Amino acid sequence: MTRILSFMAHPDDSEILVAGTLFRLKSLGWEIGIATMTAGDCGSATYSRAEISKMRLHEASDAAAYLGASYSCAGLNDVEVFANAENLRLVVEVMRAFDPDVVITHSPADYMVDHEETSRLARAAAFAIAVPLYETTRALAAAVARATPALYYADPVEGIDTMGNRIPPHFYVDVGNQMDSKREMLSRHKSQRDWLREHHGVDEYLDQMASWAEQYGRECGVRYAEGFRQYLGHGYPHEPLIQTALSSFIRTLR
Repeated sequence: MTRILSFMAHPDDSEILVAGTLFRLKSLGWEIGIATMTAGDCGSATYSRAEISKMRLHEASDAAAYLGASYSCAGLNDVEVFANAENLRLVVEVMRAFDPDVVITHSPADYMVDHEETSRLARAAAFAIAVPLYETTRALAAAVARATPALYYADPVEGIDTMGNRIPPHFYVDVGNQMDSKREMLSRHKSQRDWLREHHGVDEYLDQMASWAEQYGRECGVRYAEGFRQYLGHGYPHEPLIQTALSSFIRTLR
């Protein structure tokens, strides 16, 4: 069974960026894991950090369960996700515990530093998890991974870099038939949906997700899509695992 881990910065990032693809892979029998760097501890103007963290961890677990996935959190803080040795050890522990064949993470260029540093940490961890002499200092450390996983980058939020330029994907996945499930999964993050509805007066949280997926769909000729790039640098697998598994649903820029 192929194992894929979506390792993003915050609860709900996987739902917004790649959930349709994860639902497709789940239907093929892939084992799905979702992990986040933080518990979303700054995601409220009403609750304390401890209160909102507890709520968001519960929501993230519930959303993952709806997909049939596991959920883990590395335990970092919002706005303090940085690629350093201490945080790398935490990420490696989470990644080794799941032992993925494929990792999806944020684009190296994205709208906020938490996302960009998550991308750096996930890339470094994906390499380190199979290095036998790399130790995380945990008393009950997870076993060294079987191999370096294939690494993929999701589209950045809005599909653009920090200068507003479109970052073209290597490929898209048609997720038209998964949009209802993707929307339902995202709606499990009730604290964020309620917060944004209160501030904006509309269900912008779900509608914006659908709008971005529709935008990417127009780029490749389908109703809704999610975009990806595969990391093809030295030392990482180049096998197109997602593209091969979902060959009937892969699209390219028109």
